[in-house]
Amino acid sequence: MRKVVVFALIVSMVAVFFGAGQALAQDKIFSFTGQSRMPAGNVFFESLVRACKRAEAASNGRLVFKVHPAGAISPATKELDALHRGVLDFADTCYMYYVDRWPAAAVFTAKPGGMSPMEKLGWMFEGGGHELVSEMLKDYNVKIINGAGQMAPPEVFLVTNKPLNGPEDLKGIRIRSAGDGAAILDRMGAACSLMPVGEVFEAMHRGVIDAYEVASPAVNWTMGLQEAGKYLYISPVRHPYEWNPFLFNKDKWNELPADLQNIIEAAWREEAFAYYARAIIADLDGLEKFRKAGMEVLPLPKSIEDAFMKEAEAFYAERSQKDPFLAKVLESYNNYKDTFRKVWPRP
Repeated sequence: MRKVVVFALIVSMVAVFFGAGQALAQDKIFSFTGQSRMPAGNVFFESLVRACKRAEAASNGRLVFKVHPAGAISPATKELDALHRGVLDFADTCYMYYVDRWPAAAVFTAKPGGMSPMEKLGWMFEGGGHELVSEMLKDYNVKIINGAGQMAPPEVFLVTNKPLNGPEDLKGIRIRSAGDGAAILDRMGAACSLMPVGEVFEAMHRGVIDAYEVASPAVNWTMGLQEAGKYLYISPVRHPYEWNPFLFNKDKWNELPADLQNIIEAAWREEAFAYYARAIIADLDGLEKFRKAGMEVLPLPKSIEDAFMKEAEAFYAERSQKDPFLAKVLESYNNYKDTFRKVWPRP
């Protein structure tokens, strides 16, 4: 009987200690420091803040996210490297910033002449895109949360200081641009360079550049770019959508218990759809604001669209021959797009 009582006491003590350990784990607060690729007040910055607050609320105070604007901790456009080194715990970034390392990187952000926003999100989420991004970043210490990020509507094609009437008007002009769209514009005779978006306004006023593409009308408006350029050209041909991921430092992610990982995944994934719905309305409002501010909002001439698409086809054909991974990504991308549209043709 004495042995039974002792055993029962031991079991009770273990249960108490185990329960206390669980309670401590559930009460532990996890605090993370991150950065957006955009300045404070920008709609993309606010999107990351919104996603983090949603996760904080769902965690009942166990998650704390400190979101900093572009350049506050890591140089803008270098968020991936900062995550890899542990300088940042989380960030939003843009895959096309890293096209100098991986020619396929820009396709994950936007492919000229590519899918619609929701088609692209489907490819990323369930059609093979996530697995290919994971393969691309396999040597980096980052956690890619599938489907978590910002899906944006088509970008502005270009804002310029002179009218564009045909492809010949692109020759020789200096453009702030990024990714494959920049490479294609270069092939058409332009001179493109990448700079942080916070430098665009001054660069236009000083004549360092003659034109720029930053993002959507709403984003451009929040950047105060209504006085940086005279003509705003609308076309989805260069940037039919924009996908920007939310990434986590992998070591920090692995410290989290499963329930908090699930909360972050759900809260951050929801932002992809929430941002898209908000951005459509904001872009329509942004275009009207640009008109009222005196900028001419115009459709891109079809001759430029046709020339751009012709050059894009040649660009990808040449790049694919030189880079097997890009060829692999484009095969998956185009197969998904073609299969989808055979079943549901676009009107």
